[in-house]
Amino acid sequence: MFASHLSFVRRALLALVIAAGASLASAQTMHVELDTSQFSDTGWIDLQFNPSNMPVASAGAVISNLSGFGSSADAVLSGDVQQQAGGFLFGNSTSWNDLFHSVAFGGKVSFDVSFSGLSDAAPAAIPTKFSVALYGADGATQLGDVDQFGNLLSLTWQPTAGAGIVALDIHDHTIGSVSAVPEPTTWTMLGAGLALVGLARRRKLQA
Repeated sequence: MFASHLSFVRRALLALVIAAGASLASAQTMHVELDTSQFSDTGWIDLQFNPSNMPVASAGAVISNLSGFGSSADAVLSGDVQQQAGGFLFGNSTSWNDLFHSVAFGGKVSFDVSFSGLSDAAPAAIPTKFSVALYGADGATQLGDVDQFGNLLSLTWQPTAGAGIVALDIHDHTIGSVSAVPEPTTWTMLGAGLALVGLARRRKLQA
């Protein structure tokens, strides 16, 4: 009897872990981290959110939880970019949407980016790319191993009917890393799974 109950608990826990993993994979908030330990002093980060063509379904990208960024007074905004409390809001209403911001080198520069946008049922829905690049103190010398567009990494928001897909491309893995930020429901599922494990262990000890 107890063995069958424990087996059920294990199956339930496995289902929760799988569901949590699926939520992580589809999360629309990503954590971007840049290791600048190979550089010194200060430099610049260049963030862009540009559609591949116009017109495009409306989409947005919010960066928050900034770490390693310099004074907001040093920020240069171009196109559909607005400063807001604790971060910046990017839109894709123009073909060139750019944030050029000072950063401190020698450690980790990081931020969270959250994507949202209108759905587009067209099979060839126009994507919008969020790209990341680093520059030296002169604001002109690109740093790291960049792709043909000068990016260390990029995340592409691809609208689909009723949802959206974020495609990741990291060109320089020695500097850039990206991980999904779990949604609140994911933490709830994981917490429920841990509670089941605790319950099963308690009943086993009582038996």
